[in-house]
Amino acid sequence: MAPKKGKGKEPPPPAKAAMGPPPKPKKPPPPPACFGPDDLAKFKEMFKAHDEDNIDKVKLEAIPLMLRKLGFNPKGAEIKELFRLFLEDDLVDTVEYHEWLFMIEAKMNWGDDFEVEVTKAFAALGHDDVETGVADLELLREELMTWGESLLEIEFVDWLRLALKDKTYNPEDGTLAYVKFIENMNAKDEKYIKEPINFFKLDQKTLAAMAIKKAQEEREEQEKKEAEKRAKDEAKRQKMIAEGLIPPD
Repeated sequence: MAPKKGKGKEPPPPAKAAMGPPPKPKKPPPPPACFGPDDLAKFKEMFKAHDEDNIDKVKLEAIPLMLRKLGFNPKGAEIKELFRLFLEDDLVDTVEYHEWLFMIEAKMNWGDDFEVEVTKAFAALGHDDVETGVADLELLREELMTWGESLLEIEFVDWLRLALKDKTYNPEDGTLAYVKFIENMNAKDEKYIKEPINFFKLDQKTLAAMAIKKAQEEREEQEKKEAEKRAKDEAKRQKMIAEGLIPPD
């Protein structure tokens, strides 16, 4: 009996592998020209500190933290755009060193609202409700040691030293001209490399939100006390009217 149609055919032979040596691994591109040796040393040190498995790669979730430690305030949409621009595809879960460098360069070129965020936080924490740009330094110290990632006493000593040096702190009345202080500390030649102030502990969106919330809670508590006092006074007045001690309205 003749075999059924389609039966008995041999499968086609597999394609022969291309001859020759295997392709060379891709060579990482050179670092951005805008970074000098000191810059690269700083960025490499941070990269290695977050390379938990010692594989010359860091996990994606470490990138926002690393950028904040450089003084940036990256938004979620910016992080996604950095990943889209510099990663091979959306399936990778790590970042290589050269990709990290290009992410830093891109974020620098995009600019940042870090200074605005920190200024708002200072105004809220220093109870500078009318935003004069001046606040009580001791009050700021107490608040910064309470809210967000609390400032350490040894870190505050650096604050005081630098505030005295740039004359933004007035020892006579204990006030800090915080707007000028932030501008000085956020200068372009200091922002990405040398960080005498622990900006990371201020660079938290929640910090300003928490401070504002605290101020709002304090206002609400004060309003509640005032309302309770008015209610007691009115009850006392009504009682005196009922007893004929004072005339009604």
